[in-house]
Amino acid sequence: MIKIPGLEITYKFSARRKTIGLMVTAEGKLVIAAPRGTSQAKIAQAVAKHQTWIERKAAARKEAWAPLKDGVAFFRGQPFRLTVLPGAEDSVELGASEITVRLTGGSSALWPLLQSWYLREAEKVIRERVRHYGRVMGLDPGQTQLRNWRRRWGECHPKGVLRFNWRLIMLPLDMLDYVVVHELAHLREGGHTARFWQEVGKVLPDYARRRRWLNQSGAPFLTWQV
Repeated sequence: MIKIPGLEITYKFSARRKTIGLMVTAEGKLVIAAPRGTSQAKIAQAVAKHQTWIERKAAARKEAWAPLKDGVAFFRGQPFRLTVLPGAEDSVELGASEITVRLTGGSSALWPLLQSWYLREAEKVIRERVRHYGRVMGLDPGQTQLRNWRRRWGECHPKGVLRFNWRLIMLPLDMLDYVVVHELAHLREGGHTARFWQEVGKVLPDYARRRRWLNQSGAPFLTWQV
């Protein structure tokens, strides 16, 4: 099997595949997908051809994951110490530098309780930002919904319903705003055309920077949990 120092590699063989595919996951691991029966020599050749790209991508992914440490939870782009205590009732409290979770039950209840808190906070902030940018863009957005996705931040449904990932509440507000403006712009232009990006740029002239940050540093937040 192929080995690259410091890089975890997973193989996936399938009779349906016709070519060798290389993917670096959000965690910085390499997934090699290949047709069943592909020789190690051919796989090694494919990896060698793209090794510089693989190492650069893996390093960037690992760097993005680095801030998400045990005992730390993010809220609106800032890291907070996560303190878990027993309590008379389940609660989550946001302090200046700490998120305190009080549990009546065992540790298995921690993530559901924290997730519910995140969801409530996300609903308030995202709906407010949709209203704000709707006014700025001269739009009257319809229904806004929150989703628990692992691969996307938002979408504009063909019927005009705007859907957003509640995990946006973990990101800096300027990144949340980018996703909101992005989906609002789809109410005017369905595809990612030049006209679409012009609509986004009218409101957020630095949208390319925000988009780049979201692609490079946002991915870990899509799957993170305590």
